[in-house]
Amino acid sequence: MYWYYPYANISQQPSAPQPEVSQRRERNFSEDFLSKNIGRKITVYLTFEENNQWNAKKVTGTLRAVGRDYFVVRDQATGKDHMFLNINVDYFVFEDKPARLSEQDG
Repeated sequence: MYWYYPYANISQQPSAPQPEVSQRRERNFSEDFLSKNIGRKITVYLTFEENNQWNAKKVTGTLRAVGRDYFVVRDQATGKDHMFLNINVDYFVFEDKPARLSEQDG
């Protein structure tokens, strides 16, 4: 015996023409934004779940390097470089100048 599924061959026609949605092709990610601001003084606010020693951390220093899921900040208090993961970041504050949003910004 063959099974017959009655709704298999129904094609749906849209009742009204669908408007075209114009979307920007360019996508900006946090690493793109941060890489435009290397060398700037920033304050980074981070939280680390289930860490009894320090749950929240604040670091002020110079942004030194940026990767896909991490960034490096030279702490102005200690002079040491710290690598942090983006997943732990709450937010960034750019201290000395406004952040560069594009290559043309100064």
